[in-house]
Amino acid sequence: MMLLSDADWQEIRQRAGLPTFGPAMQRLREEVADFLAHPVAVPAEPGGYYHDYFCPAHGVQLRFDPASPQKHVCPVDNAVWQGERFDAAWRWFVNNRLAESAIRLALLWRLEGNPAHLEPVLRTLTGYAEQYAAYQKVPRTVANPGVATYTTLDESVWVLPLAWAYEMVTDTLSPSQQRLIQEQLFLPVAEHLIQHHFGGIHNFACWHNAAIGTLGVLLGRDDLIDFALHSDYGCDRQLQEGVLADGLWFEGSYSYHFYTLYALLALAKAMRHLLARDLRARPQLRLMLLAPIQSAYPDGSLPATNDCWYFTSTLADCCHGVPPAPAFYEIGYAWFDEAAFGQTLQRAYEQTARESLDALLFGRADLPGATGEPLPSTLLPASGYAILRSDAPTLSADEQRYLLLKYGPHGGGHGHPDKLNLLLYANGQRFSPDLGTPGYGLDLFESWYRQTASHNTVTVDGQSQPEANGELHFFQGEGAFQVADAAVGWAGEEAGVYAGVSMRRVVLARPAYFLDLFIVNAPQPRRFDWLFRTMGSLHTTLPLAKYPEITSEGQGYQHIDAAQRAASPGDWQAEWRLPTGGLALFAPGALDGEVLTGVTPGNPPTDQAVTLIQRRAGTTAIFVTLFHPYADSPTISGVEWMADNRSSAGWAGCRVTVGGQREQWLLQLRPDRIAPDWGAASEAETKFSYALDKAIA
Repeated sequence: MMLLSDADWQEIRQRAGLPTFGPAMQRLREEVADFLAHPVAVPAEPGGYYHDYFCPAHGVQLRFDPASPQKHVCPVDNAVWQGERFDAAWRWFVNNRLAESAIRLALLWRLEGNPAHLEPVLRTLTGYAEQYAAYQKVPRTVANPGVATYTTLDESVWVLPLAWAYEMVTDTLSPSQQRLIQEQLFLPVAEHLIQHHFGGIHNFACWHNAAIGTLGVLLGRDDLIDFALHSDYGCDRQLQEGVLADGLWFEGSYSYHFYTLYALLALAKAMRHLLARDLRARPQLRLMLLAPIQSAYPDGSLPATNDCWYFTSTLADCCHGVPPAPAFYEIGYAWFDEAAFGQTLQRAYEQTARESLDALLFGRADLPGATGEPLPSTLLPASGYAILRSDAPTLSADEQRYLLLKYGPHGGGHGHPDKLNLLLYANGQRFSPDLGTPGYGLDLFESWYRQTASHNTVTVDGQSQPEANGELHFFQGEGAFQVADAAVGWAGEEAGVYAGVSMRRVVLARPAYFLDLFIVNAPQPRRFDWLFRTMGSLHTTLPLAKYPEITSEGQGYQHIDAAQRAASPGDWQAEWRLPTGGLALFAPGALDGEVLTGVTPGNPPTDQAVTLIQRRAGTTAIFVTLFHPYADSPTISGVEWMADNRSSAGWAGCRVTVGGQREQWLLQLRPDRIAPDWGAASEAETKFSYALDKAIA
């Protein structure tokens, strides 16, 4: 059994000589040269935890220096951090550097035959084989202990490129060297991963399977291959239960989606030449590649839902520990001939060079032209992501508006408590994004980023939402106006203050603005805080006064700085201003209403945003808000609210003057209430209506 056949090598050599893959060859040579200029040795101690290699003060990754094992520099202020925690995390980078360099050195040696590229590969492979038994004696307290690395997840990611490097150079090894590497490195790794195989549907298990299966092919061990595919939590079950019907990985994070997908692709690469085990026939792989494209912001980046890295994109970096996203679509386009994959590659290569290792190993020479048409509105029902995009095909990416209403399953251990969270992208920038995660080693990770208060939704009595699975009532992606309408509820004492609470959010989008209707009901009086966070400076005519008490009013609220508060009995406005463009907010007054504002962490935490809170108390609250994102200057000159927007009235509504035209909205909240007589409308006034009781998908 083999990972690369003679026919594969013939194609790789052909690609290496084509101009379109010139950047990939240049990148390969540069990475090899960098390793040779800044080598690292197989460490005498195992690696530590990647997430510990972040500056505690700024929440950014420290600068890895191969020559500095005990001094670690923050890129923000050049502060030096020291101690075993950072030293061990530095060794994580050493292991990663050695493994990734080994496959690149081996590949370049196969293509160009330079002995200087072969020797470091042999030194790395034999060095780890000789050291692995000593690593096994180091005690680990983590739940999923690695040997050379911190966890079994790291162990799997680390061993895969070593396995591919080994196959590329195995003909140069003596029988004794082959036995050393196979019996003292690869086989013990496989046995350790089987012993500690993750017992669940999880990205850990997918990486375990990828490593075990790849080593099975490499070692000619059918038992290892069968374990990777068919064991209790093998690849078969991961694909069936972990990949949702819309193609997204169940954890609801796009970076973990890519992270898991690369493990599945790694196993599929190893199985390509085993006809009965060829994973490319499984429909889930193609769907997993499509889902991020369907979900992307207009600029190709992705919302940082749940524990997602903020930088995740379909066109560039998508997660730590895996290649940038174009590498995924090189594989996908080669295997599935899906036009969207080729177009994504073409769009990516308008911004960056075609230089990934996967392009060289698997890429197709010809790519289709990138389509200039924006994506339509998209519903990912299994994941609970309702995405409303501007319904205008002539708009450029910088002009398109994107709204995401998040209502679906929690997402397991990487889920966030943010049901009915609303994200806004407009005019080429993220106005109110999900913050995702800045790194697990920061105190803020649990106390802010994993609290409801850091999201654009509603809290009850300041507490974060319990886990729940919402449901969609209605979705309409095109027409005179677009609709995303979803609800969620909680039952049982374990829900705490949320027991018996129901929430419903309806987003109604027109080209220049959108209405946000949020209704909350509770069995007993509660405090409801509607939160919306946007970058930029906030301006409002409300008479705000300092309110430091907010920091003790809920989970995550301790991170709301410079808080202010004002009563809002009358209609009011606010506006976030950014260097280019802004976001105007219009809201009706409420006799018991309050508005609070405060400065809150962004991502990274040093990037500050301004959170605005609408507050109500009672058993029922209705929040009706109109948002107007604009590029240069606002085009809405006025919003007139219906005199009574309380839920007990059964109706809510407004008149909007936009671009010199008037548009009237009537929202039926209760079917037993008669529509109000709001006066005769002029012929020039466009009327829109929406009834909640009839909004059934």
